[in-house]
Amino acid sequence: MGEIFGAGMSHYPGFHAKPEFLGQQIIGNIERSIKKGWAPESWRDQANWPKALLEEWGEDEGAAAGIEHRAAHQDAVVKVRDAMDAFNPDFVLIWGDDQWENFTDDLVPPFALYAWDEVDLGPIGSNRLGGGNFWNEPPEKETKLKGDPQAAKYLANALMDEGFDMAYSYKPLHSTHIAHAFKNTLVYLDEDRRGFPYPVVPFHINCYGDRFVLSRGAGGPVADDAERDVKAPSPKRCFEMGQAITRIIKASPYRAAVIGSSSWSHGGLVRAHDYIYPDVQADRRLYDHLKANDLTFFRDITTDELKEAGQVEVPNWCAVIGAMHEAGYKADVLAYTETHLFNSSKAVALFNP
Repeated sequence: MGEIFGAGMSHYPGFHAKPEFLGQQIIGNIERSIKKGWAPESWRDQANWPKALLEEWGEDEGAAAGIEHRAAHQDAVVKVRDAMDAFNPDFVLIWGDDQWENFTDDLVPPFALYAWDEVDLGPIGSNRLGGGNFWNEPPEKETKLKGDPQAAKYLANALMDEGFDMAYSYKPLHSTHIAHAFKNTLVYLDEDRRGFPYPVVPFHINCYGDRFVLSRGAGGPVADDAERDVKAPSPKRCFEMGQAITRIIKASPYRAAVIGSSSWSHGGLVRAHDYIYPDVQADRRLYDHLKANDLTFFRDITTDELKEAGQVEVPNWCAVIGAMHEAGYKADVLAYTETHLFNSSKAVALFNP
């Protein structure tokens, strides 16, 4: 009989940066929103900023807050990695979303398993916020990890038997590099650069749904009169798919780690905040339910609620939470980093029997 391990975390690209520079992102968000006509010019005057945003900005343009924000998340992720190493999985499945990277107009599957021999993370890069990357590594450094085509095909076949008509691929489509939701998750799980020896099975969820093609993976508004794309899989469907994964793994010969990866509300998706800062109240509601182990809340929340709060990537969490609910595990929230300044609130959770 198989065994399962589960966790949730963020793939926020800003954690590639030196944390003292993270505060500069809010300036970029404001300039973009004003330039595109999404926000009034009054945002240029900090006297008009929300009090909580100003408090994080402080006297040092968010430098101290950025250091604290990154450390809270990544210290928790190191604990996830320690627990994963103790579990010693045969492979690691990551639920993440593509944002106009591997999938574009020609194919937008609701779900897709990557049965790749090799997962190419691409160059580590030097974050646009300045100061190079956090690890002081050459920006051109590339990392390639093992895939697990056999495990991916096993899961795809078993999901078909569970009533999920699965898309799958054996090689990249539009990019040789894996989408950043998967890349960053793997980079952060190797925060201390101990190496990542486990084969990886990326599992795409089309979280952006009815704006995926329209917005080309970007934030901001979609015109009210625009012809929308096809909707995303619902939180309920993602939760149920996670439940199916647990049943499949439990009946298999595998020891599998499953990870749901996303931040929660994204400032660039919140209309009520001029597409500048996240919906912290909505994030706090998710946190309260997760902390209380009210896991079916993540099944019953609606797509419309997630869209309104800029939480469109949360279905990645719905999948892992569904898996853990099916396993009878309870959430241990290792970190919840609420923010107005750094584009998105973030959580890290382990799930234990």
